[in-house]
Amino acid sequence: MKIRFCILVLILCCVPVAWGQKSVSPSLTIERPRLEYLENPMGITVQRPRFSWILKGEGRKRLQTAYQILVSSSDEKLGQHQGDIWDSGKVASNATNQIEYDGNHLASKANYFWKVKVWDEKGQESEWSTPASFSMGLLNFSDWKGLFISHGVGYDKTDKYDSLYLPPARYLRKSFTANKKVKRATAYATALGLYELKINGQKIGDANFLPGWTDYNKRLYYQTFDITDRIRQGENVIGAVIADGWYAGYIGYALLVRLDKVREFYGVNPSFMGQIQIEYEDGTVETIASDTSWKSNQGPIREADILMGETYDARLEQVGWDAPGYDDSNWKVPKVYTYPEGKLEAHPGTLVRNRERLTPIEITEPSPGTYVFNLGKNFAGMAELKVQGPKGTRVQLRFGEILKSDGNIQTENLRLARATDTYILKGEGAETWQPKFTYHGFQYVEVTSYPGRPTIDAITGIVLSSIETDASTFNSSNAMNNTLFENIKTTQSANFFELPTDCPQRDERLGWTGDAQTYMRSATYNAYVAAFMTKFLVDLDDAQRWYGAYPNFAPFPYSRPNQYAPAWMDAGIIIPYNMYKVYNDTRILEYMYEGMERFMRFQEDASTDFIRPGGGNNWGDWLAVNEETSHDYIGASFYGYDAKLMAEMAEALNKKEDADKYGELFKNIKKAFAEKYILENGHTSEDTQTTYALALYFDLYPKALAKKGAARLAEKIEKNGFKFSTGFLGTKHVMLALSKCGYDDLAYKLFKQTEYPSWGYSVENGSTSIWERWNSYTKDDAENSDLNAKMNSFSHYAFGSVAEWMFQHAAGIDLIDPGYRNILIKPAISKEMDFIRASYKSINGTISSAWNWKGNKVVMNIEIPVNTTAKVSIPTAHISDIKESNRRLDKIPEIKVLESSEKETILEIGSGNYSFSAKVQK
Repeated sequence: MKIRFCILVLILCCVPVAWGQKSVSPSLTIERPRLEYLENPMGITVQRPRFSWILKGEGRKRLQTAYQILVSSSDEKLGQHQGDIWDSGKVASNATNQIEYDGNHLASKANYFWKVKVWDEKGQESEWSTPASFSMGLLNFSDWKGLFISHGVGYDKTDKYDSLYLPPARYLRKSFTANKKVKRATAYATALGLYELKINGQKIGDANFLPGWTDYNKRLYYQTFDITDRIRQGENVIGAVIADGWYAGYIGYALLVRLDKVREFYGVNPSFMGQIQIEYEDGTVETIASDTSWKSNQGPIREADILMGETYDARLEQVGWDAPGYDDSNWKVPKVYTYPEGKLEAHPGTLVRNRERLTPIEITEPSPGTYVFNLGKNFAGMAELKVQGPKGTRVQLRFGEILKSDGNIQTENLRLARATDTYILKGEGAETWQPKFTYHGFQYVEVTSYPGRPTIDAITGIVLSSIETDASTFNSSNAMNNTLFENIKTTQSANFFELPTDCPQRDERLGWTGDAQTYMRSATYNAYVAAFMTKFLVDLDDAQRWYGAYPNFAPFPYSRPNQYAPAWMDAGIIIPYNMYKVYNDTRILEYMYEGMERFMRFQEDASTDFIRPGGGNNWGDWLAVNEETSHDYIGASFYGYDAKLMAEMAEALNKKEDADKYGELFKNIKKAFAEKYILENGHTSEDTQTTYALALYFDLYPKALAKKGAARLAEKIEKNGFKFSTGFLGTKHVMLALSKCGYDDLAYKLFKQTEYPSWGYSVENGSTSIWERWNSYTKDDAENSDLNAKMNSFSHYAFGSVAEWMFQHAAGIDLIDPGYRNILIKPAISKEMDFIRASYKSINGTISSAWNWKGNKVVMNIEIPVNTTAKVSIPTAHISDIKESNRRLDKIPEIKVLESSEKETILEIGSGNYSFSAKVQK
């Protein structure tokens, strides 16, 4: 009896639906509350900022039906549920992002606190989210009290082509007294150049390379810091270190091509402006601003240049210069500089931060006294040095991406980037140093003049990036492809450094637009790049040429003839479009729209009978192999694609007339394009892989000929040994076009290929990153590894754009409409792979898609985030052969069969986790 009673109790405990009561799912929970894509941003300058959050909840088909946002002037009021700044009230909506603030005027310098709650599909009310905060920056010019100040170090008198001019960093300090209790203290800081801010001997914030790179003639960014806990009773000291940075230092390849200017493109002397606002508990406010009451000097940083490197003489350290009690009587009165032409704004993106610390995996000594540290992967950042030795010892660090056959680092591909750091010991025990104002692209560090034999911890790699590549996972049955995915993420991290650079190592590091637009969608899968790309689009808009073309890179510090190029300038259309599609961001479309229209007029003016010629710089399908696609073909195809995207963006902005105009333009371009470039047999007139890929993906083929074009593309790939003949522009479009046209098996053969040219070729040859060239290096060719050194980057993400195909097709994670509210799960299931597992953190939550073979069955495991729906494509024609968690579909009311054909069955599902199995005839 006791046993039966216990079993009965257990059953009753486990079955809450007994006696006719319906089960109630727990209420939804709210995660990642963000404002303008950022968590708890400080000092924003957007008057109608946008809120977003992600929902979690158990069960299936969970939805948000309403929300309420409170914005308060204090955390106390927020805790009492008083939205004295804005109470949205209960809003019937499923929106969880791009929700505009609609309350009282947001005041300059004010702090605000907010939270949100939601109601689910059954009307259940959630708990309030974790309180979040934001503050407004200095919205009015009159709010700025400081001057731009610096320390005079003289002027560049070197021969600009034969010797480098690397001035020392400038040091500034200000002592002040706080004799009352501090309620809140806020620092605002910027520089024409780079700055590091310090309070009482400690660095403020964890970001580097502030305030960022802009066209300083149009805008200058600043940062806001909460320093309340840094201000002490009595004496306090503000310290600032400033260097040339992008403002006055060497930028890109100007020295290499011997431009009239090789540095100082925006100004000559870097300067700092900042102020601290202290609110005391008695209600009074004090502002300490940069002016001539500050003191200036030089210090131990003797050289500081982003490209060339940094030299630090520890013997010149002035201990305590940035802390109370220091005697600054020998310091100078700072020089005052004029305000820049550009307007002051808060930085809208994500800042460069230390993302990882790397311990060397090996030390070698290719020659006596020359030590090479292998950090294990090719990244962007700096090396931290630990050393102990005699005073005056000069330890030199040089950086390389690969090794020569003799074990020494290769530096030929750095071109004229010196990329050398030097540390001069003070000789007082163990010393640790890392530079402040330079960075390098490298895997190997060459150390010379090190006192004694270094141990493994003498060098630590400091990985720097503006992003975290944590938005996705990818795993497959092919080990090479898994390594490829890691290499793609490593390379994106290395190059998303304040802006999307082409490479982090050589004398370039420019925001090349062709690379950026090609890789844009891949970038969104691997990282949350909404804020980062928002900032870059401001750069791109600022850089637009007066005649309408977007330039080859942005910011655009110097110009040469033919400042634009087909497929490069089109970034001004393609990147905003992807921001809209991935993040449902129409505000960025509004910001860019006038410039995009101007660009379309520029193309129209250059066109004849709707065909746009190549024109401009004509980079073409950069680094294609054995096949050349004409620049005119590329120009014409991208013009058509631009028109197609413009029609969709105009529609999103409710610009009906424009949508019709660009829709008609696309039809005319498509007709003219087909007449000029597509033959009656479906072949293109130029017959290259790239021509088919672009025309098919851009929808420029006549419907009746598209299948023949796709077949010809497939034939060419097979005859080429299942290898590419494409470059930067063609490669990703080949993969996308093949899957679009039903050639998934062939796409997988390319994906798995290890012979040149292929992704696997670099992996087989030891790559830890994506290379600029398909054949940048081979293990057997180390002696000739300086081949094409001047254009040979080992950290170049353009060919990594295959990530777009990996997620959209191999894993099958795509969107139906903007912002992943309605999701498409349609994996390219093929016997070429045993399994694929992937996940993606979309703006609406994590989407997972995994598939694997079990005999003649395929198993698909899917996760759909709360408040979204998905269409799932299962490759079988027989509904009866499909089961979910071993149940027939007709037994599961939350799964809807939309359609079934010979090739696939399409289901509609809501949020939750699903496991489908189906017999597949392949």
